[in-house]
Amino acid sequence: MKSQQRRDKILSCAARLFAAARYDEVLMEDIAREAGVAKGTLYSHFADKDALYFAVVFDGISQLNDRLRTAAAQDRQPEEQVRAVMNAILSFFSRNRVFFRLLSMEDAKAGPGGSESRQRWQTERTEQIDVIESVLLRGMTTGDFHVPHPRLQAFVLRGMVRSVLTSSEKLSVAEMVDVIVDTFLYGTHSSTRRPEAPAP
Repeated sequence: MKSQQRRDKILSCAARLFAAARYDEVLMEDIAREAGVAKGTLYSHFADKDALYFAVVFDGISQLNDRLRTAAAQDRQPEEQVRAVMNAILSFFSRNRVFFRLLSMEDAKAGPGGSESRQRWQTERTEQIDVIESVLLRGMTTGDFHVPHPRLQAFVLRGMVRSVLTSSEKLSVAEMVDVIVDTFLYGTHSSTRRPEAPAP
């Protein structure tokens, strides 16, 4: 097995174990056994368990962010742009449920400061909000969206992804995209127009 293939297998096995148990419960011996390699082989690729853990995390989030940037760069109508971005996120997580669990666990530890790796994690997650916000601002510029708080609304939109992925309802990616985008843009009002504010 080539070195890169071996590294990829180690990352895949480590991701499953880290997602299934607390960080301190996962031993390097467990990962080596799961990957079918000697423990020393792990250390030839990763300095320690912390380095391996964050290699798993950054490998996944880099793939996700690449998909997001690609989706946002396409020339589409604003609503279709939002749908494309949501589809990029949801299709990635639907194929990588293990990484979704890891991401959720890592987000729960989020906070100011921390190690260099955790600060990088925050930077990578912030980039996702930047991309979503840019799409909303584009729609506001064209007059398609009413987005008075684009940064906050970008966080809301990303938060809706977690809600549908953890729902007990079994929906396809296309159905999840529809639920999120339709609810976000049109709410539950029976008309596709935003309801007018009541007269004072």
